[in-house]
Amino acid sequence: MGNGEFLEALRKEGEEKIRTICQEAEAEAERIRGDAAARIKRIGENLGRTHFIALTEKAGAIVSEADREARMVLLSAEKELADRLYEVAVNTLACLRDNRYPEVFEALAHELPLYNWQVVRVNPQDEERARECFPGSEIVSDEGITGGLDVMDMEGKVRVVNTFEKRLENAWTDILTELKKDVYGKILECGVPEKN
Repeated sequence: MGNGEFLEALRKEGEEKIRTICQEAEAEAERIRGDAAARIKRIGENLGRTHFIALTEKAGAIVSEADREARMVLLSAEKELADRLYEVAVNTLACLRDNRYPEVFEALAHELPLYNWQVVRVNPQDEERARECFPGSEIVSDEGITGGLDVMDMEGKVRVVNTFEKRLENAWTDILTELKKDVYGKILECGVPEKN
């Protein structure tokens, strides 16, 4: 699976979740704004015309507070969305272990600086590949690695992590930015109001 297919899988997997999260966040923001408007109306009815200036100040404070709460709801929804997308991305990494993976592993190993790597951590399925690439090194099986390798000297002072997980982590900000652009574009196409 290439990078384009990987991003498309992420988009498809998360699209419905994203739409639901955004709709729920927008509905909550609208509820907060509606509550604020009702409070403003009640205050206006109680104060009457003689207290117009006080009402205006109070209304401004209520609207500001409602906007702040709405922004907090939307920020929370965006964080939840980002967390869910990251989880989907991590779970999708296994798709990269396709028939081209042996060449990918070898390329990742060749990206490492020349050094006497003494400990090599890899996915259990990659132990034999690691032994071929790093003869004489201690090969450690790690189920937490989907693909790639994590190498270090015996003391752990010099270490390079070149795993799928680390590469995703390093690229996540850029990937998330692109996913959000896609998602918000699709949401706008569906008629959900744009975030402020």
